[in-house]
Amino acid sequence: MQEQVLARIDELIAQGQSLARRHSREDHWVEEITPAQSWMASAANAVLQVAPPGSFYRAEVDRLTTHEGLKNGIPTTVLEKVLGVLQSVRVEAHSGLLAKLEYQVFATAFDDFLDHASSFHKSGKAKEAAILVSAVLEDTLKRIASKNGITPEGLSLEPLIDELSKCGVFATVKAKRMKSYAGLRNSALHAEWDKLDLKDIGNAIDGVRELLDDYL
Repeated sequence: MQEQVLARIDELIAQGQSLARRHSREDHWVEEITPAQSWMASAANAVLQVAPPGSFYRAEVDRLTTHEGLKNGIPTTVLEKVLGVLQSVRVEAHSGLLAKLEYQVFATAFDDFLDHASSFHKSGKAKEAAILVSAVLEDTLKRIASKNGITPEGLSLEPLIDELSKCGVFATVKAKRMKSYAGLRNSALHAEWDKLDLKDIGNAIDGVRELLDDYL
């Protein structure tokens, strides 16, 4: 989680609290429309920056920012609820829960890709299966690296696997298997179809599933 984003959330919470304090519980509408609207837009954007797709936080912000009452102004209850969501996001972000949820969301999406790769594999469509599993392999390894404090930018897969091995994330046997999958990925990337083997592709699909289950 980027520190500047968290710092921005702290600023927005302070601003939201200031706006909320300027209205009593009896006030149905916010009087300062311009600053309130500006704050709500920034608050919603901040939530979208840190909350993964499909999360409760995104859904709640979407519900609040499309509230029926906003057609006539800004209800104080809506402003206060957006503030509440932002405060909750801050707590979860600092605790690392949002990062864990993000990995889970991506793991679920990648699992769907692997299901398609598996279907192609069973149908004997080596090219399609290899391309799909290779894409998931590369993205998954980069996410595992980032999760463990390794910057993946500028590293091809084999050096990235070496870094994960050096840090103790992968054991020697696991690293060797990942490199074999990286070789398959290179063949698919360069359209070297004659080097693709259905058995190797099937092993890669199973191996990448293990990565998703064990490391994300």
